[in-house]
Amino acid sequence: MRRMRSGLLLALAVALLAALPLSAQVAPTLTGETGLFGIQDADTVPQGKFAFSLFYSMYDRTAAPVPLLAPLGDDPLRYSTDKLGLSITFGLLPNWEASFTAGQRYYSSDDRLWAGNIGGRNRVGEVDHDETDKLRIGTKYVLNRKDPLKVAIFGAAYIPTQRKNDDAAMSSYRTDWEWGFSGTYGIFSGQFAYLWTADHDTEYDPYEIPNEMTFSAGVGVPLIPDRLKGIFEIHRVMYDGGTTEPPDFTDAVLGARFALGKSGLVAGAGIRANIDRWVKYGSSPSNVGGLLQLSYAPQPEKVVAAPKVVPSPHVPPPVEPAPAPVLEPAPAPVVEAPPAPKPETSTTDEILFDSARSRLTNIAKAILDGVALRLKNNLSATCAIAGHTDPGEKGDRAALAKARADAAKDYLVKRHGIDASRIQVDGRGDAEAGGDATRNRRAVVTVTFP
Repeated sequence: MRRMRSGLLLALAVALLAALPLSAQVAPTLTGETGLFGIQDADTVPQGKFAFSLFYSMYDRTAAPVPLLAPLGDDPLRYSTDKLGLSITFGLLPNWEASFTAGQRYYSSDDRLWAGNIGGRNRVGEVDHDETDKLRIGTKYVLNRKDPLKVAIFGAAYIPTQRKNDDAAMSSYRTDWEWGFSGTYGIFSGQFAYLWTADHDTEYDPYEIPNEMTFSAGVGVPLIPDRLKGIFEIHRVMYDGGTTEPPDFTDAVLGARFALGKSGLVAGAGIRANIDRWVKYGSSPSNVGGLLQLSYAPQPEKVVAAPKVVPSPHVPPPVEPAPAPVLEPAPAPVVEAPPAPKPETSTTDEILFDSARSRLTNIAKAILDGVALRLKNNLSATCAIAGHTDPGEKGDRAALAKARADAAKDYLVKRHGIDASRIQVDGRGDAEAGGDATRNRRAVVTVTFP
């Protein structure tokens, strides 16, 4: 175990030195959903996109008392459980994602005069066991994506991998169920999760495993904006029911998340500690674990509005003085040249849409608010809106392009009271599509100032 912990700290140092900070704002948790290390937030993987994560995590726990067994000299049994896992997440909808997590779990403790119950199995003395962990199939749905408070709900099923009546296995052969909710307010996140565990209920060893309630709070601080994020989490785990219960405990995690180049690869590392065990039983055995994570997650694109163009005031050309009159019998009248026409100026903005959708996003509405202000400040100005689509979008793309232009016009008319006769719309489909699918799903708004 000492070698394993030394290797974990060495790997953490290597990750710190090798990371090339770029963007570390969105990444999977250790269970696959987007969030911090253990706390899910109200972000999701973009629709139709994948996220992957390879991780190693080490926890330190205290076993439950063995029923009807007199205490031994070194009780209670204190052990570590490590997991090497892989998670995959897929964006089903803009606010809905699904995840799958699998891995190998290892249980260990040194040879002392102690006994305890781990996951419904009685153990005495040294513990040294590994097995395939249960397969986790989870999902998360975001109820509210608007600032300042964003809320999500989630659920998961832990599918067993062990056989019935396998006395060596630490996990049961039945499915565990999990549900909970989380919220994000700026850099702060909170979560409640309830794990309904399956019982060992065999002919020779009937046993009820306690359920788990976890209250979590965390913060993700942008140490270098859009490049480096510091993460702190604290989890309070409480047990509910069961034949025998482990002691409740508090688990704290301190780490950071980095980016590896511009590819979307993100590296994370952290140190965790079982606070209650440390306070009650000291530092032998060690109460410090940790985690390492290498993941890929599509980072959100930043939409930059086109710079606002302020029309320059028109300065009329100087008028040449009239020529001196000619003293002739019938002088011709002097006619002044007509004034030169005033040049026109214009501004152009682009608003982006989700795939196969014509609904305005919050960013698009903010851009249109600026367009409306220009139209209100100059009542002679006119507006032209051209809708576009991407060749990869399904359905009638010409109608979708027209719907996007109409949606922008309706917002200017209904939200800001702009006269509809000042706005012209046009649906151009994918006739002007380029290589960027995101920019193809757009409407171009041009305001002309006479």
